[in-house]
Amino acid sequence: MVKRTQLNGESELHGIFKPGDFLDCYSVAISPPDRPLEEIAQYILIAMPGWARTLLRIRDRIVSFFGIKTTRELPQNNSFRKSVAVGDHIGFMTVRSLSVREIILGEDDSHLDFRIALRREVGEAGVVSLATLVHRHNLIGRLYLMLIMPFHILIVKSRLAAAARHFSSMA
Repeated sequence: MVKRTQLNGESELHGIFKPGDFLDCYSVAISPPDRPLEEIAQYILIAMPGWARTLLRIRDRIVSFFGIKTTRELPQNNSFRKSVAVGDHIGFMTVRSLSVREIILGEDDSHLDFRIALRREVGEAGVVSLATLVHRHNLIGRLYLMLIMPFHILIVKSRLAAAARHFSSMA
């Protein structure tokens, strides 16, 4: 079951958080508990269902009129790999930081910068958290975040739930 949680205080995202930034976090238990984070991140970001890909295509059509990058304009890697490194792409997101406990991905644009942290929680067998940090640069960034928020929550919760089902079925 996916639940809204607080981002662990040890996350690297706390080091870049600024007053006024948006931050949310959702967690789910994934079995087996030692599943590599790189594998979970790739499943969440690459194996998107058709409805989520359709939402991204609609988003891309709309934002192109405002000079915001579309997902097609970003470097992408939609192949599943055994390992990833800083600078690699998972889907359309760049791996910014990588450790045993946490992967930070994200992109920067004129309206906002965003980071996603996929984190394995210590002492909570199999619990993985996905946090999103957004630094808005201007009015367009604030409006954009407000408009996409319901879709953001829907996608994050559904992808975490899908990952939990997917990996438990493989155990």
